[in-house]
Amino acid sequence: SLDALNHFATTMGGSSSADDSNASSQAFSKKYRTMAALSQKEEELNSTLKQVRQGHEDRLKELHSTLFQLQRKHDKHLREVKEEEDVLVTAESRRARQGERLSSLEERVASTKESIHYFDESEVDELDRIEKEITEALNKMRALSKSKTDNLDLEKQGNRVRNAKAAAANLAKKVEAVESEISGLKRPMTHAEFESTTNAILTKVAPYVAPALAEYIADRHEDFERYRQLATHTDLTKPHEWYPRARLDKRKIIFHAGPTNSGKTYEALQRLKRAEKGMYLAPLRLLAAETYENLTAEGIYTELLTGQEHRKVPFSTHRSSTVELASLEEDFDVVVIDEIQMLCDEFRGFAWTRALLGVRCKEVHVCGGAEAIDIVKKICRLSGDDFELHRYERFSDLKVLDESLAQSPTEKGSYRKIQPGDCVVAFSKKDIFAIKREIEHNTPFKCCVIYGSLPPNVRAEQARRFNDPDSEYKILVASDAIGMGLNLSIKRIIFNTMFKHNGDRIIQLDHSAVKQIAGRAGRRNSPYPHGEVTCRDPDDMAHLKKCMGTEIRPLRKAGVIPTPSHIAVFNQHLQEYDSSGKEIDLHTTLRKFSDMATLKGDFFLCREQSMEIVSRWLKDVKNMSTAEKFALCMSPVNESCTRSKNVLMKYIETYTSGKVPGLHYSMQPKTAKTFDHLADLCSIHHQLELFLWLQNKLPSNAVEVMRAEALKERTIQMINSGLFKAEKLTLSYDYISKDVRIKKEWASERRGEVDEI
Repeated sequence: SLDALNHFATTMGGSSSADDSNASSQAFSKKYRTMAALSQKEEELNSTLKQVRQGHEDRLKELHSTLFQLQRKHDKHLREVKEEEDVLVTAESRRARQGERLSSLEERVASTKESIHYFDESEVDELDRIEKEITEALNKMRALSKSKTDNLDLEKQGNRVRNAKAAAANLAKKVEAVESEISGLKRPMTHAEFESTTNAILTKVAPYVAPALAEYIADRHEDFERYRQLATHTDLTKPHEWYPRARLDKRKIIFHAGPTNSGKTYEALQRLKRAEKGMYLAPLRLLAAETYENLTAEGIYTELLTGQEHRKVPFSTHRSSTVELASLEEDFDVVVIDEIQMLCDEFRGFAWTRALLGVRCKEVHVCGGAEAIDIVKKICRLSGDDFELHRYERFSDLKVLDESLAQSPTEKGSYRKIQPGDCVVAFSKKDIFAIKREIEHNTPFKCCVIYGSLPPNVRAEQARRFNDPDSEYKILVASDAIGMGLNLSIKRIIFNTMFKHNGDRIIQLDHSAVKQIAGRAGRRNSPYPHGEVTCRDPDDMAHLKKCMGTEIRPLRKAGVIPTPSHIAVFNQHLQEYDSSGKEIDLHTTLRKFSDMATLKGDFFLCREQSMEIVSRWLKDVKNMSTAEKFALCMSPVNESCTRSKNVLMKYIETYTSGKVPGLHYSMQPKTAKTFDHLADLCSIHHQLELFLWLQNKLPSNAVEVMRAEALKERTIQMINSGLFKAEKLTLSYDYISKDVRIKKEWASERRGEVDEI
């Protein structure tokens, strides 16, 4: 026992001889105490094990009881299922009998329909009514035959079947009555009888009709021929045939395809510099002037040609011009056409198509986005030219940030987080100046601004200040005008909003526009080689990421426009076709040309609306040919601006009366004190440029040209002065509230439409 062991251990420890060591005695005592503890622990474990076994036995009994109950429920459920199956078998047999009755009834109705040949309108209505009733009865019986049946509604279905059978029997009696009436009707004419009757009638009538028809055709033959000629001159399906001199040689079209900041235009310009004679065609005057300065700086004799400015250089070998003024009469060694994807533009696309098809050059380099590859290939196949493709990748990365600038759509003061090198993109002048004022009030940075109605020279000056690392202007606030034509050192693009008004309605930016603008961030050989893009509004981030991840769809069509010779010849034939003898004005000519124009799938007609408006203004102008009026329809007039219209019409009125057109006193610029005054200065600049354009088309007085150029320079200075003092101009405007409002309007207008990027 435990006590005996303890006693033995104590006794052994106490009776040790004096020679034994105390350590050995203590070890022996400890050993036996440990054995006693282990024995006690073993007894405790045996007791616990006994309790666990008892618990397991009790749980097993409970499980056996539960299993027995479940087995009884399962047997009961099987009996119920068997009873239901018996009921369903009975119902199925009844439905089969109903189906057989339905089939016999349908066969009887079909045989009745086949027996009907000819009857009058009242009988048709009666038969239609009867057929409708039969169809309803059949549908009811068919629904009954296919419906699921249980014990509760079998009797109801039986009643419905009996009612349907009674209704079908009544209808069958009515059908038999109608059949008896039809049997007494006259049989319709056979095909042979109809042919013989028709020939007899024609034999009697032909001697009288044929001479009259021949006389009518003879009278109208000339009209038919004239109309055929009109249709021939409105055929726009083969624009490559409009330029026969360009078709004399097989040209080589080299497409430099790539995104923004990929070096595609640079490579094309390097080839242009090595050419003995070349021409650069730019989408904007800014680019034309920039290329002119670069070529001149390298010692290449280059002339500049835009709608408002002609810089002639003696012995020049190269030319830089806007694409609308591409020369199709001279031979060149190399021609560079920039931003070729613009050939799908509804207003200016015809200029790129005309240049691509008409320039007389052995080697044509076109630069632009990859979305234009397919349509340029098609045009090359039409013109019989060789096509060569060079692809380019972006030099630097463009990263879409995960977070927006603001935490909520209505958060104010979010532009406190602005950083040097940032560009905020907005889509109205008031938005731009309100954001500029907020940034300059809340941060130590100053802002440059760029938007579409600013004169090109002002935009270039603003871009120069922003790009200058020593300048105090570290932030740019701009519209989508930065998407093309300016080289900017931008670190991060921030979309203030993803919505804009296109002049007709509110739209959400598509993926092409978003990529074009976002691509301006990050530029090789600048302080910010890697670009970033984000939004102010967190609700716009999903659309931004979707657009940046979407491939740009290939362009399908290229714009064309009739040449002045097209319009002149068409007007002449239209005059001959018209029997009234009155002179047909240009507006009517263009409208009829547009109505009759024949276009192929790869082309569409440009500038229809704007040309129609300007031609309506010129309707009553005398002493001017149709070709001259047509050229004036291409003027850079703002159709929605009354003052721009007045400049055009006053100039034409004075010119056609034999007098010298002069500048109106309203074109005198005044210092801007409000933002409306600044807008007026931009309008005056546009009017002066329109005046200079008219002087180039209809030259009259060199003195007035010099005066207009002086006023233009003065206006530019005043605009620059107004921009740098913008914080002193009166402005009360909330761009955040406006953004919330236009998003609500866009959502309400767009209900039910499919989302498309």
